[in-house]
Amino acid sequence: MRRLALISVVVTIAAVAAGSGAAQQAASPCATIDLPTWSPDGQQIAYVGTRTGRRTHPILRAICVANADGTNAAPLPNTTCTRRQCPLDLIDSPTQLFWVRPNLLLYGDDFRIFKIPVGGKPQPLGHQPGSLEQFSVDAGGDRVAAGFTDCAQCAGPVTTLGVPSGQRVGKLGGAKLDNVKASISPDGTRVVFERHYTDSHSNPALGIWTARADGSHLRRLERVGEAPLWSPAGDRIAYVGKPPGFSTLLLVSPGGGRSTTLVAHGVRAVFGWSPDGQKLAYEDSKNRLRVIDVQTRAVRNLLQLHFAPSAAWSPDSQQLLVNMWPKRHGCFYDMWRVPVDGSKPQLLRHC
Repeated sequence: MRRLALISVVVTIAAVAAGSGAAQQAASPCATIDLPTWSPDGQQIAYVGTRTGRRTHPILRAICVANADGTNAAPLPNTTCTRRQCPLDLIDSPTQLFWVRPNLLLYGDDFRIFKIPVGGKPQPLGHQPGSLEQFSVDAGGDRVAAGFTDCAQCAGPVTTLGVPSGQRVGKLGGAKLDNVKASISPDGTRVVFERHYTDSHSNPALGIWTARADGSHLRRLERVGEAPLWSPAGDRIAYVGKPPGFSTLLLVSPGGGRSTTLVAHGVRAVFGWSPDGQKLAYEDSKNRLRVIDVQTRAVRNLLQLHFAPSAAWSPDSQQLLVNMWPKRHGCFYDMWRVPVDGSKPQLLRHC
């Protein structure tokens, strides 16, 4: 019965998006793809779509929904906008998009987090106290953790918010340091994040810290490290360390203790854990998309990248959606569907 209910919701999403798409057929904003995210059942994707502006047709953007192979793309209602009129700041500063429940997406720009009910109007998530650095969502889509400040390199806490109510759950790290790059635990009860002095150019970073979602039990987990990511099972935290000259990928227990090294050098960016918790995807110093098996330490090269801003795991952990700039064109972005078993990647959409 749960599976039938989910299929019903997905069909409704497709119908709602298609209805909006018919109205936008002459000028669809879904031509290019940015920030792809999978639906919870893996049958569809959502993304920030763009139609390149012309003299007679201004730039147009929307949150778009498509089949998992990129076909039948259509904008969600109440999200299509131009530079002059936009319910969301889609034009200049899209930063994150998550499909957290069958009928709910979360979107972040440089200033706010929005709830986007499928077929409904976007709504700001509670009261948000400043510029948004980034946010993460727990496994149930019930809580978010976000770094908010009043300016770049300003002091400010990580703020946790309840998704249904928009109510603040807690503030973490205090207002005297810059607390950023938060990752919330799968059950929504704890948060891991970086801490910095506000004058980070002349002062060393303060490492990786954890706290409960209400702000209590603040403690340092690692003295050196950045970009922490909670595992889907909640039993490990991956993070990037920076010895001189290269970056390492490491694991540590949320309770502390000795870190173990997964990748000894050459880590440029980490795209996240697979939903089954068995692998991590990352970009190396040679601009290759790679996955590493956390248990065996086996590494597989998947795709040569060229400025890849994001890669999203499918719910079954079998493939990644990757969007990146094409090498020979000035537009953005191509979207690739990349199996993690080493099979040939498929170009789904060329800009």
